[in-house]
Amino acid sequence: MDQVILIVDDDMQLTSFLSRFLDKHGFKVRTATSGAQARGLYRADDLSLIVLDLNLPDADGFDLVKEFRAEVKTPIIMLTARNEVFDRIVGLELGADDYLTKPYEPRELLARIKAVLRRLDVNADEVDVGEAPDSLRFGGLELDLVKRRLRHLDEDRVIALTGAEFTLLSILVQRPGQIVSRDYLMDALYGNSVAITDRAVDAHVSRLRRKIDRAEARSSLIQSIRGEGYVFASTVEVG
Repeated sequence: MDQVILIVDDDMQLTSFLSRFLDKHGFKVRTATSGAQARGLYRADDLSLIVLDLNLPDADGFDLVKEFRAEVKTPIIMLTARNEVFDRIVGLELGADDYLTKPYEPRELLARIKAVLRRLDVNADEVDVGEAPDSLRFGGLELDLVKRRLRHLDEDRVIALTGAEFTLLSILVQRPGQIVSRDYLMDALYGNSVAITDRAVDAHVSRLRRKIDRAEARSSLIQSIRGEGYVFASTVEVG
């Protein structure tokens, strides 16, 4: 089945070129030149990935990332002309899976797209081989490793996770009480081809904590170990 990429960028010459370029590499491409057009396309069931320029004439890119992520799990790669760590961290914290700073080489965008999609495929393969349990329970939550879904047991509702958040949480939950280094998590999330700081991992952890920690809890399920990494500080049971 063809993988479909949605490119959201107001530079029509660029989107036209990228459409031809990605088509040659086996992808189907849809384009939007505004936030309004993107809002009409991002819910499509067959979308594999969204490439989103943060600088659109009619919408704030950060708002779009937040909006898209609240409704779909489709991975998002941000495009930004602002080479500032703060912007990248904000975008990742809002739920984007990766970023690329303009100007960029089309081949680098292709590599980023393939890397994000490959991580999703690898994670799916890992839970299909039968070596891991189908689901794990902790703190009133159930993480379904097969359906890639987190459910609140008491409220019987699904907690939406991005692909990066699911990967991060599944790694930690399957190693309760063990310190997992930032380097390990960065490699699992981004591989070796992406030049990104470890603050990106911190941003994902911060977002995860807001989703899984109870309001009345005195400490987080994910504990920071200064200079080393993170540890999942909860009893985990096989679901």
